[in-house]
Amino acid sequence: MDKINVNLEYCFGIEKMDYLFNFTDDNVIAIYARNGLMKTSFSKTLKKIQDDQRNLIKDEIFGLDGIANVTKDGAEIQKDDIFVIKSFENSYESDSITSLLVNDEIKNKISKVLKLKEKLIKSLEKYSGLKMVKTVGGKKVYELEPIIIKDFNFSENSFLLNIKKLANETMEYECSNIKYSSIFDDTVIKKITSREFQDKIDDFILKSEEIYSEYEFLEKGKFTLPKLKDIGKALDKDKFFVKDNHMFLGDNLEIRNSEDLNIKIGEIEEKIKATPVFQEIEKMLSDSKGIILKDIIESTPDIVTFLKVNKLDELKKCLWLSYISAEKSKFDELVAEYKSLEQEIDTVDLDDTPWKRALNIFEERFTVPYKMKISNMKGAIIGESVPRVEFAFKRNDKIVEMDRDYLEKIDVLSQGEKRALYLLNIIFDIERIRDEGNEKLIIVDDIADSFDYKNKYAIVEYLYDMAKEDKFHLIILSHNFDFFRTVSGRLNIKRENRLCAEMVNNKIELKQEKYQKQPFEHWKKHLNKRNILALIPFARNIIEYSEDRNIGGLCGIDKDYILLTHLLHEKNFTDIITFDVLKKVYKEYLGVDGFDETIKLTSSVCPEIYIIADSISKSEVDLENKIILAVAIRHKAEIYMINEINNYTGNINWREGKTTKTGTVEAFMHHISLSRNQTRELFSGFKQFGDSDKVKVLEEVNIITPENIHLNSFMYEPILDMDILELINLYNEVKTL
Repeated sequence: MDKINVNLEYCFGIEKMDYLFNFTDDNVIAIYARNGLMKTSFSKTLKKIQDDQRNLIKDEIFGLDGIANVTKDGAEIQKDDIFVIKSFENSYESDSITSLLVNDEIKNKISKVLKLKEKLIKSLEKYSGLKMVKTVGGKKVYELEPIIIKDFNFSENSFLLNIKKLANETMEYECSNIKYSSIFDDTVIKKITSREFQDKIDDFILKSEEIYSEYEFLEKGKFTLPKLKDIGKALDKDKFFVKDNHMFLGDNLEIRNSEDLNIKIGEIEEKIKATPVFQEIEKMLSDSKGIILKDIIESTPDIVTFLKVNKLDELKKCLWLSYISAEKSKFDELVAEYKSLEQEIDTVDLDDTPWKRALNIFEERFTVPYKMKISNMKGAIIGESVPRVEFAFKRNDKIVEMDRDYLEKIDVLSQGEKRALYLLNIIFDIERIRDEGNEKLIIVDDIADSFDYKNKYAIVEYLYDMAKEDKFHLIILSHNFDFFRTVSGRLNIKRENRLCAEMVNNKIELKQEKYQKQPFEHWKKHLNKRNILALIPFARNIIEYSEDRNIGGLCGIDKDYILLTHLLHEKNFTDIITFDVLKKVYKEYLGVDGFDETIKLTSSVCPEIYIIADSISKSEVDLENKIILAVAIRHKAEIYMINEINNYTGNINWREGKTTKTGTVEAFMHHISLSRNQTRELFSGFKQFGDSDKVKVLEEVNIITPENIHLNSFMYEPILDMDILELINLYNEVKTL
């Protein structure tokens, strides 16, 4: 898996994307993409391929069919080649736990048992008229096995886990010739349980007792016609009537062969059928559903007593046990193999399994308030039930245990702890993939989002372990530049595999990340005009947290921090600050002064900000261009507000601490000169009298520019996330005020 070519159109928000991911020399690629650009859409598209749902890939908003051509070394990528790790799924539970609990030998035995079970269930389908799996509302629903479990009131929600109990059940009435679906159809059951039908059954039972009394060998509740029929079948099957073997019913009735017995059984049945009450019951079953039941009663009149409401549950069991008895050899083989498997499972040492290894990875690295164990070990291993993980919380000597459903219900976990639980299940999946040993393209979508720093770095370390696996090929996506930078460094991702996503003419383009570790280091080494201007906020931040040596040398400005503030806000000395002054400041605090030779040192800095801002196009998405635009927006907005306020003749309100003050424009502007948030304070004054449309534009300035200008060496993600077009549009709006 050296080269993955991804060609997408109309895929959940991605209008177009075409990129060749090259894993030839490095098996990890990191992508920084601002929020809303492509991460979720990309992951969702690959997840649809993983889930074999390519036909569902589309542009959901505009209703366009999506195109997702993804190839692996020239051939179409397959669903088993991909594993997508979403950012977070609250109720996600890994389906990999079972495979992590057992070795290959037990897996082979499980496979054999499951095949035997399927073979038996297929036979039960034929007898019962029910389906193992049926489709309801477009979804697959398991029918037959859950009904068996319900009918026998088994506590374990598993056919195999109850199979020994089934083997010990006794059958009161053999009725394998009757389909379960014919009796327990909703329409038929409604008819059977009606008051009129039940009264007729009572009458029938009384009449049949009269008929039984005519035959000395029958006795109600002990030896009935159904049991006589069962004996007849058994004698016939066992070849009893050979070599003049015969039997007596009562004192005088000699039965010399199967034919004699069947004649006597037929005689009794005909008497029952001839009774008026039996014929009345049949008359009640005249519709299409009823006719099926009528035919059953006609051929098996003794079933009528089992149609009594209090006997229906027993009839259900009799039906299932009859079907199983009819397939006795299949059932016995399954029971024997299951018992052998059960003995193997009982020897499994949880501490010596890949599941425990995965759990250890999690518990050693991540901080959570609980310990975990599997409470339904046997069902989980067999795969007949979902592994039930229980959580143990300990305080002093008291331990409280609860399952996942209850834990979700009481909602006691923090968001970070819920994310950690999600990550545990992802680790289970990854460890299973690791054990399988196949090549896998793994998409990691912002998995560290909203984690605290300790757990965030634990994730980075686990990603580092994954990156060491030759069979794993990772594409790590993040909207958090700090995490992107950390992953790139910790995993030692090669330069050309550190990518940034950009939108160019409605197409997603992935380009090599320009600055790698910190943009400031890049700017300091390349002091062209744009980089010099972009360094102003950073240099100001350095001075703020170090000794201010006032080397700028401008009359009226006694601090270098204030000097650079004049370049970020419109103040008295803003226009007289030159590149020569800026060069001295950079030399003193940043240790660099190699300004590009084309820069005229005596020229004023601020007009150059506007010149460059005016020239920036929507394709120039680099960080320095965004900072210059933000600074230009701030200056233009402040110039406008200062002019409007100075021309205003009324009073203005402002706050000093908890006190609201009112005064003239001159008093307000004096307050502004002392303010630490000049743009915000100017806006507070202007919006008291300004035009509403202009207020709206200036409000956008306050929203967008603060974090973009007051950035430092650690936090410059906000402006990276900003769309360059959004900044250009706002700059053009501010210019027209």
